[in-house]
Amino acid sequence: MGAGKYAEVNNIIELENIEIEVVTDPKEIYTEANELESIIFDLDSKIEMLSSKADKWDCLVALGSGIVCGIIDMFCVGEFSLAHGREISSKNVDELVKKISKMMGCESDDLKSCVKFLEDKFPIPADGNTPDFGGGLQHHLRDFAHHPNIVGLVFSLLTQFTCKSYGTDVLGNFIIVDVPQRSRIFIGENNSSKIINGTLVWFFHLISDIAGSSSTVGLSGGTGIPGPILSIAKEISVLPFFKNLKMNDMSMSELLSKLFNGTLLAEHDDKGKIIKDSVVKLDFRGEMGIAVELGKQAITVIANECIVRTFYMIRQLAQQIKQINVRSIDDFKKIDIKNILPVDSPTLTRMLTIATGVFTALDVSEAVITNKYWVSINYVGVGRFALALEGEMVWALKRRNLRKIRDMYEKFYRNVFADIDKRIYERIGEGMEYDKFGLNEEQTEILYNMEYYKTINDIECTKVPVGGEKIRELKREWIEEWKAYMTAGFSGFMNTGNAELNWYTLEELDEKIKDNDPKKPWFRLVLLEAMLFEPYFPMSTETDKKGNEVPTKKYSKLNSPIAGYKKGEGDKYLEERFAAVHRLSGYLNRLRKCYDKVIFELNDVLKTAITSIVITSGITILAVATAGAFAPAIAVTLVGANFTGLSGAALTSACLAYLGGGAIAAGGFGMAGGTIAIVGGGAVLGLGVGAGVGGAAGAVSLMGKKNTIMQSAKLLVSVREVFLNDEKDLEYSNTVYEKYVQTIQDIEKGLVELRLKADTADKIEKKELKEKIKSTEETARAMKIAMKSMNRYISSYEVGMGIKK
Repeated sequence: MGAGKYAEVNNIIELENIEIEVVTDPKEIYTEANELESIIFDLDSKIEMLSSKADKWDCLVALGSGIVCGIIDMFCVGEFSLAHGREISSKNVDELVKKISKMMGCESDDLKSCVKFLEDKFPIPADGNTPDFGGGLQHHLRDFAHHPNIVGLVFSLLTQFTCKSYGTDVLGNFIIVDVPQRSRIFIGENNSSKIINGTLVWFFHLISDIAGSSSTVGLSGGTGIPGPILSIAKEISVLPFFKNLKMNDMSMSELLSKLFNGTLLAEHDDKGKIIKDSVVKLDFRGEMGIAVELGKQAITVIANECIVRTFYMIRQLAQQIKQINVRSIDDFKKIDIKNILPVDSPTLTRMLTIATGVFTALDVSEAVITNKYWVSINYVGVGRFALALEGEMVWALKRRNLRKIRDMYEKFYRNVFADIDKRIYERIGEGMEYDKFGLNEEQTEILYNMEYYKTINDIECTKVPVGGEKIRELKREWIEEWKAYMTAGFSGFMNTGNAELNWYTLEELDEKIKDNDPKKPWFRLVLLEAMLFEPYFPMSTETDKKGNEVPTKKYSKLNSPIAGYKKGEGDKYLEERFAAVHRLSGYLNRLRKCYDKVIFELNDVLKTAITSIVITSGITILAVATAGAFAPAIAVTLVGANFTGLSGAALTSACLAYLGGGAIAAGGFGMAGGTIAIVGGGAVLGLGVGAGVGGAAGAVSLMGKKNTIMQSAKLLVSVREVFLNDEKDLEYSNTVYEKYVQTIQDIEKGLVELRLKADTADKIEKKELKEKIKSTEETARAMKIAMKSMNRYISSYEVGMGIKK
């Protein structure tokens, strides 16, 4: 069908406008598998473009901006004061009335005289109906012709053409009354004069009334006219639904009247009487006062916005300069301005959400702490945060729509028989040789020794401001405990009674590495395992207050960011002490970058945070929590059947220690002679070996979702960096991919068995099986992402794209 046909027939994908067209003829959907792969890859790319790329620096700047602007808002902006805002707006209104009256010919500077001048010069007929609308104090609110909006203009024109006034009575009922005879002189004699009187004269009359009528302008600021918002509310209040609404036995009409005259929000004395100085009218000047106060609040909100957008623009510019390698003025012409502008970006939206969220959190917290709930809140900030959340939702919906389309094509792809499928099914019965993932006894010792020295280095580099020596001593206890478990369980792990784990000096270790030829793949895989090894996980259990066996908390202090293991220091040590010494300079950096990229891809699928091969997650936490109940099964699946020679606490501790070390026993995996352990994620290819009910699905459930995915991540790194970029072994990489596909198929077949078993199980067993099924489904989904990533990389390598030379 081709990319053009794909866009034409099924959907048109644009970042700004996504449309989906339904195709009724299934024949139009058919396409070749390689074209489907291209389509899916294109959709993945578009989804990536719609996803936030905000890194830690973007988030830290957004966080800092929100904090700084929030503090400035608390100490400098002050409280929201309607009285203060109305006072400022009243002065501006008075000056406006004086200025316009002088423009029209008034010679007096007195406000009352100016209002009187405008009233006499621009009269409207509706003023004659003041008694019909409840008198002078409320008639500007109840007479719709006095409303400064489009509705007020319409009723002003209606009055000119019908000689009737429109508004409400004191009870809020809509009424139409005749204009009294004495006021009909203000109605135009012909159509032109009626339009002029209903528009221009009406407008200038409202200008005079903003400051109050001539009889009330000097009394408490005058009556004034309602603002646009209150006018709309009053007009809506005559509709049947709103007319019947009540709040604390107060009708909407009464509520609006009290807002207009200022008694609703006024304070009362001990006798229940209104305190005169607390009356703040919500007329046109009151609404202008709200705008004044909101404008004051907007300063810090705008500052927060500017800081984030400016940083984003500078950061994007710096990244483009680096990518383009700008060396002259002409090179600047290559910069894409669209990618620099701080608009319409999911990354920018994420930064603004963080900044405005922190700003609002500080603002609301301060309001709660000071008990100044409504007057201390920055309403502009709250509104901006709401808009930021809306922006996040818009990007999320765009991604969701594309994912739906991608999922549709993935379903097509699964039903297309391609050449790769033919190759897989032809070779799937040939078995799988795991020897390239394998370590012999001496190489396994090298791995554990490197992990040991890496931990010793971490202990020596531990710098804690308070209690540093206690932390280092606790770390020393851990490494000795781990070393003891590894030593005690080594013969069982090796499946031989006389195997002994030797601990070498650094000089001896270097000699062992040289003897085993560090140029071969095993050493690179050992570097990968040693890099991902993170110490200080629990290796035993304790009894909690309820009598349950739980992971020991003895080393919990070592999991804090300050006292815990420093990944960067560990990588640096392995690089300098082992990789560089054995002529693999920069290799640890390559492995870490590749692994982090793969984990990021899989995390996006799982919507969780997998950061490393930390032993406290996944399978090992299950082993600890059950205090050995599942340990034999775990040992069969991951550590090897003969390792179950141990029992009870010794078995549990040995399993934890060895799984933390990263190597998996080779028993049952079809390894070549002399190979006793597998690394580099090769274990995930042997899922289902001795796993019992559900086959591979049961093994995945037993291993745990996170552990299975991390094994898959290691496998991806091994294929990309070791077997392709280093060894150039395309054939073996294809074999690994095919075996991985088979493993996923085995998992899905096992899921069918588990679902059938769940249908006939009792209530308790059904619940356990459903949880197992859910976890396995999520794992299989993420493994498919890993599968596609592996296939994409192998295919690129095969056609000469993305190959490191």
